[in-house]
Amino acid sequence: MAHRYTRCRSAVTALALLAATGTAHAAVSISANASRHFKEGVRYLTTHEADRFEKAYAQFRAAYADSPSWKILGNLGIVADALERDGEAIDAYRGYLEGGAKELKAAEREQFKSDLNRLELGSAQVTLEVVPDGSWIVDERSGEEGKPIVNRYGPSSGTTGLRLRAGRHRLHAEIDGHSSPIWEFEALPGGKGAHSFDLRPPEVVPPPVAHPEPTTEREDAAPTPSGNTGRILGYSAIGLGVVGTGLGTYFLIQGYQRRSEGEAAYANCKATAQPSCPESDAKQDDETSARISSGISFGVAGAMFATGVLLLVYSESSDEASEASLRPWVGPRQLGITGTF
Repeated sequence: MAHRYTRCRSAVTALALLAATGTAHAAVSISANASRHFKEGVRYLTTHEADRFEKAYAQFRAAYADSPSWKILGNLGIVADALERDGEAIDAYRGYLEGGAKELKAAEREQFKSDLNRLELGSAQVTLEVVPDGSWIVDERSGEEGKPIVNRYGPSSGTTGLRLRAGRHRLHAEIDGHSSPIWEFEALPGGKGAHSFDLRPPEVVPPPVAHPEPTTEREDAAPTPSGNTGRILGYSAIGLGVVGTGLGTYFLIQGYQRRSEGEAAYANCKATAQPSCPESDAKQDDETSARISSGISFGVAGAMFATGVLLLVYSESSDEASEASLRPWVGPRQLGITGTF
């Protein structure tokens, strides 16, 4: 923990100098917008707010996205290290050392090399496959003071590789309010692991329709319960249709929500004159996925309702046929038949 605060104090000093000069390297100039993010990140690190590291991390990432100078990577790596986002910290430290080349002072270079070596040797590598794309991976670990350290990675696309700090981790994936079961992983220094998360909704399979086998009619044969079986299957199919309708409605509502969020994200990107808006694109993909799921659910629900109605009609017809009977009778000078229909 002492290392965390010492290195973050170094980040404040380095960023303050960078923000004051207004430029990073002859090849990359720091824009006015990036400078504002620098200053805001420094301001957060000098406060006593509980989430100051998370806020500073967001500001430094925004600064680097706007003006990708190698000098920003040193500060970004320090804050990522403090948040236990070891993979990002390793990449940032490497970029800082490679970009700085001979411009870094010997003491600073040795410090960053030491931190890079500590993370590379002290972390574990995990490979995670998440279905569908656009999901988020949530990693939780109990810190030295007992407070959980939570990091979110995403949105996912295919296979995701992470570096995890040594210790016991609880990981799960989530999308649109749905969460996968938790995977517990003991990260050992230099260790490796792999896991798959599947967040696709379960497929609704229609129940098999029972076809009565042909039998030879006998006078003493007991009546078969075909009517009851048909009614049970019919009501089961209708019940599955209700479930499918509920799922279709849920996914449809999710689609509208993602569309609204995407439009809001696009408006925000447009208002801030950002060259791209990945959040809006991700929301649009989520909307498309939700609408496809809704269409499939409604289609399956319609098939279930139709199957249920046919089974109920068939069972009623079977009951009526089984209840009809004819009996002959003989009386004084009389002959006839009686029965029920």
